[in-house]
Amino acid sequence: MAFPLPEFLNTRDGRPRRLGIELEFAGLELPAISHLIADCYGGQVVEESAFVHRVESTPWGVFIVEIDTNLLKERVYAQYLRRIGFNVDDEPYRGRIEDFLARAAATVVPLEVVTPPIPLIELHHIERLRMRLQGLQARGTRASWIYAFGLHLNPEAVSCDGDSALAHLRAFLLLYDWLHVSGEIDWTRRLMPFIDPFPEAYRQMVIDPGYAPDTERLVADYLEHNPTRNRALDMLPLFRYMVGDRAVVSLGEAAGMVKARPAFHYRLPNCRIDEPTWTLAHEYRGWVAVEWLAARADVMTHLAERLQSHARPWMRGVDQQWAAVCAEVLP
Repeated sequence: MAFPLPEFLNTRDGRPRRLGIELEFAGLELPAISHLIADCYGGQVVEESAFVHRVESTPWGVFIVEIDTNLLKERVYAQYLRRIGFNVDDEPYRGRIEDFLARAAATVVPLEVVTPPIPLIELHHIERLRMRLQGLQARGTRASWIYAFGLHLNPEAVSCDGDSALAHLRAFLLLYDWLHVSGEIDWTRRLMPFIDPFPEAYRQMVIDPGYAPDTERLVADYLEHNPTRNRALDMLPLFRYMVGDRAVVSLGEAAGMVKARPAFHYRLPNCRIDEPTWTLAHEYRGWVAVEWLAARADVMTHLAERLQSHARPWMRGVDQQWAAVCAEVLP
């Protein structure tokens, strides 16, 4: 599948739009991954620790490769080992302990590759990394019931204003069931809290064509109904970029984990990196559909009116019938 491109390749001020990608998987060790990235795109590997590597000076910037748990990255384990008599600050003990923990964690804790922002017209180059990781036997979402690994896409917004943010949020909520069905979202990921659905009352409020808040009201309503990062479309990074710390006032300690950036944080897709027919292009196709719908207020109004009169399944979950309705209107 060719890498799909949205209609708008530039931001409103004329800069090429970019996309950052976060891949979660298991089965490999950090040195193998970081050196593979350097082999694909050039650059130098910098080993910050046994748990975090950087690949610098690639054509787009810095790739980060890490074991995705703060327990290891922030050396929380050290305090426990000190209590039982291990001096974890002296070599060679520290190096040996961290190497052991890194190898052990790689079997159950997500390894994560975070790409720098890549221009949309160059996204097809990232499939090379996906194929190479697959060739090294990286394990993805369906390789084990304990994995539930995800693929996060961070598409740069065309415009960082309330109207644009609302249009994309509304389009996503209208297409939510279709995105689940077309993306074949794994049941293990649905059970985990990381991509919890938006509350139904909030969904109905936002899809209503009469809902037209200003930016401050849009952010306040979002926080009232969604005081969490765990949404399939996490709007908090974009909102923090737009209105500052007011976008994270209800998150408590988790506020520090929200980085302000002029991009959406689309967290829904699987990372089926070990499946030969799976591609990044297929998963990005879902977000391109969201952008297509967000640019068409009349189509959104039509879908919203149909959804408001649509009989939802008596058991909450993905609505296959509504997904079929959405498929009829998408190109």
